[in-house]
Amino acid sequence: MQADNCAVKPLLTIAIPTYNRANFLDLCLKRIGEEVDSLSADQCKLVKLYVSNNASTDNTTEIISRYKLKAAGEFEVVNNPENIGGERNVAQCYTAATTPYVWVLGDDDLVLPNKLCRVLDSLIRQDIDILYVNGYSYSDDYLDEPSRGKGNSGIEVSSSALEFVRRTHVMLTFITALVVRTGVKVELVSEVVKGSNLPQLGWILPLVRDGKKFVILRDRVYAAKIGNSGGYGAINVFGRNFSNIANAIFKDQPKLARAIQNGTIVTWFPTYIMSCRQGETGYVPENMSVDLKRVFQGNWRYYVFLAPLMVLPIVFARLYFLLIRVMRLLFRAFLI
Repeated sequence: MQADNCAVKPLLTIAIPTYNRANFLDLCLKRIGEEVDSLSADQCKLVKLYVSNNASTDNTTEIISRYKLKAAGEFEVVNNPENIGGERNVAQCYTAATTPYVWVLGDDDLVLPNKLCRVLDSLIRQDIDILYVNGYSYSDDYLDEPSRGKGNSGIEVSSSALEFVRRTHVMLTFITALVVRTGVKVELVSEVVKGSNLPQLGWILPLVRDGKKFVILRDRVYAAKIGNSGGYGAINVFGRNFSNIANAIFKDQPKLARAIQNGTIVTWFPTYIMSCRQGETGYVPENMSVDLKRVFQGNWRYYVFLAPLMVLPIVFARLYFLLIRVMRLLFRAFLI
């Protein structure tokens, strides 16, 4: 982007909520710093960095200070005098942003090389409400990128909230995958999301509901650390809470709420069930058969995509899981 220096105004805030994860934050800030340093002088002026430190007791403050001293652009730090809770800390990252767009980034997630400029280009070129960016999970080396098919770059633009939800559904809960327009009055929906472990839905779902333009960036932009979340029940959060919040915020657009539930059943919970049966999940244990049925029994997809995986012997469940993947590939548009 070429512009007169005086005309360049900040466009994007990268906001990081953190608490006692100094080692992860160190690498997160390192990658952001490297990305900012790779930008042109004008592009640097488009980016602000904001860290909300939730009264960490490790060396988080030292890590933040080190990067703030050598930051190329604007870098704001809020050190909460007391722990205000994870939900409020995440929400603070959104409400404090003064730029047109904010990207709330997990403190253990990493921006991949040469991808910040892709995000900026997408925002500059499109007057959008939500930019969805792709990524992948990693265990040890964040540059160990899984292979993928051809044609997975470029952007898709849509004015249909329903089509956007059908493409993203459960990923609307993942803050790192979403660069969003600022200005939503979060307090209007705070009671709906309070205690849900999903405070971000207080601004993301209203943006979906009222938005006019959505963009999906097919490029992989971030790497997310595997097994670094949890401390709650996945069925409670991504099943009951997610569905209840979607029903409340989309009460006048029930097709959107239904598409979220359908996508979560078809694409996310089958993998979760298999992980549980193989002892690989990091979430709080729940009674799968009882809790999933309680949340989803009114949806026929539960009986096709979830119930068999819970009752079949594990050998047959693995085969059925492969069948589900084929069904998703062939009939996805009819299932969500």
